[in-house]
Amino acid sequence: MIKAERWRDILQILNGDGAVSVAEMARRFGLSTMTIRRDLIELQQQGLLARTHGGAVLDAAMHGYARYESGTFEDRLKVQAAQKRAIAERAAQLVSDGDSLLINAGSTMTVFAQALRQHRNLHVVTNGLTVALELRSNASTEIFVLPGMLDRKKMSTVLQPDGRTFADLRPPSAFLGVVGVMPDAGPMMADPVEAAMNRAFIEACDEITLLVDSSKFSAQAVHRIVPMDQIDRIITDDGIGDEDRDAIVAQGIDLIVVSAPLPAEEREALS
Repeated sequence: MIKAERWRDILQILNGDGAVSVAEMARRFGLSTMTIRRDLIELQQQGLLARTHGGAVLDAAMHGYARYESGTFEDRLKVQAAQKRAIAERAAQLVSDGDSLLINAGSTMTVFAQALRQHRNLHVVTNGLTVALELRSNASTEIFVLPGMLDRKKMSTVLQPDGRTFADLRPPSAFLGVVGVMPDAGPMMADPVEAAMNRAFIEACDEITLLVDSSKFSAQAVHRIVPMDQIDRIITDDGIGDEDRDAIVAQGIDLIVVSAPLPAEEREALS
């Protein structure tokens, strides 16, 4: 069992019972108590539980990833804003006039759409309403918005795909934002329908690029989209840790790391 699946099961048990014990989880998964303790430490760092003597309980105080997920779309745009801008601008350099591409929804992808506004004759498929709005000012860009239910937090359309939903979509390239990235497992989503939808996006395209700020390598989500070997490229910022960097490169994935400018107040403090 991969770590992501184990974490999902631990959180599901917590949501049902309100508490877990290290000994019980070790027996359940056939692992050492040391491995389970490491799991609980990492889940606590994500703000998803609180460790106790011999186990863990649900943490009522949300912080980190949990707070981000509960915020509005406008709130999300402000988180890691400089990093998202640097990542988006670098990704835009990979797009040429006349390209056809799929862009999913999210705050990072909205910033990416802003970086594409000067490109000409693009053909864009998206489930991101804000992505479409950012691109609409360019009359040469053709935009196809996918149908589905409205997700107000991500300002997107969401639809459970079946074998026919995206059968006729074949854009060569997909640029995707995700909730989390686990180098040993793959890109992750918090919602199973979103995971399935993004899986269908990946299956429809030949080249897959993830746009993720470095905080996504410590964000916890439990629904894997695809294994990591289906990702061609990741663009992130220089906050990525050495361990994550090495694990990605070792898998033959093209890793592009950008530097985000310091906020104005930090630049003034250094001057």
